[in-house]
Formats: sequence, structure tokens, C-alpha cells
Amino acid sequence: MKEELIELGLTERETDAYLALYNFKETTATELAKITKEHRTNIYDSLNGLIKKGLITYVIKNGTNYYKVSDPNRLVDYANEKEKLAESLTNQLKDKLKLQKNKPIVEVYEGKEGFKSILYKILKEGKTLYGIGASEEWEKRFPFQLSNYMKERQKRNIHAKLLYVKGTKPMMHKMNEIKFLPLEFAQPSTIAIFGDYVVVLMWSDPLVATLTKSEQLSQSFKNYFDLLWKITKK
Repeated sequence: MKEELIELGLTERETDAYLALYNFKETTATELAKITKEHRTNIYDSLNGLIKKGLITYVIKNGTNYYKVSDPNRLVDYANEKEKLAESLTNQLKDKLKLQKNKPIVEVYEGKEGFKSILYKILKEGKTLYGIGASEEWEKRFPFQLSNYMKERQKRNIHAKLLYVKGTKPMMHKMNEIKFLPLEFAQPSTIAIFGDYVVVLMWSDPLVATLTKSEQLSQSFKNYFDLLWKITKK
């Protein structure tokens, strides 16, 4: 019985005091301290804890508190209250997780190793890749890595829809669907959208890429991509 009460949320001292009270119709803290062999300070702490839980009550006689157990059914009420509290806390924590999940995550990558990390992330995400201002710089700077990347993309069945600027050399592959933007869209950067990620790759020296994980931002860029895709030609 003691273990079950502790499992219910009572401390060990509260449990000892609570069970000891069942030996009396009512009793004082002093008498209870003698039976439980606890210091009176500890007994008062235990009794106050049990009162807050609604498991015991007391009456005052001649200036002395006499304690007694409440209806044992109060244990069921106490357990139900704990369950409701746990449900409330669970919902609050879930809301916190949702806020955390929806909070954008921004990372900055530099140099060739940083750009290779972007390729690995595309493969790991496994979603269709959308590119705006796709660049032949990939093939110039990462010929070996790009070859392996394309083999792995094909193996994982990851398709890509890429918008190159007219006049640039596209990366022809059966996993790529390609269209061309007017020259006015020429820029020293590439935007990649996949899953909840948006990556802006700057073909500068050193190479710099900014990756943002945000479902809302990704969808916004995807809508922009879809608009451009409709008005461009193959």
C-alpha cells in the first residue's frame, strides 16, 4: 500500500504519516511523531502536504490541532486532479513544441565544404528540388561531388525542376526538368527550395550559403517558383 501511495504522488514521509493516522480517530502531531519516529518539524511538513492534497483534515481543541484522515474516496479525486493537471501540462508543452517547430532556423555555410553540406541535406530531405537561377557553377566547382550527388539523387528518386537564366549551360539529366528565365533574372546567386528549406547560394569568394528552415517561408518561395515556371519556356 505504501508503494502505491508513493506512486500516486505522496512523499515517503507523507505516506508514513497518512497510514499512521488510520490508527486513530484523530490525533496530534506530537503523538504522530512518536509513532512514526519522525522529528516534529518533519511531521508538520508532512501533515501540511497531506492537507493541501485534501487527504486529511484537522480540528482545533483547546488550541491544539487534532488531525484525521478524510474520506478514502478523496484518493480517487486526488488522482483525477493529477491526471487533469498532467493533461493540461501536456497540452501546454505541445503548444510550446509547436511554437519551437514553427520558429525559423537559420544557418550559414561557407566554402566548398559548406556547399557540399547543402547537397547532403538535399539528399537527406528526399523531397523535390526547385531551383531559381540554377547555375553552371556547380559543375565547374564541384564536378566529382556533383556526379556522385546525381547518382544518389537518381537512386533516391529525387526529381528537380530548375530555372536557368537564358545563355547558361544547364545540367542535363533525366532527373532534371529545365526551363529558362529571361536575361533580366541573371544574378550571382541561386535559390534552392526543398521540403521546408530555402537556401540562397552566393557564388562569391568565399562561397557563402544561407539555409533557412521554415515551412511558411518555403511555401512562399515555392509559390514564387510556380509563378515563374508558368511564364517561362523550355
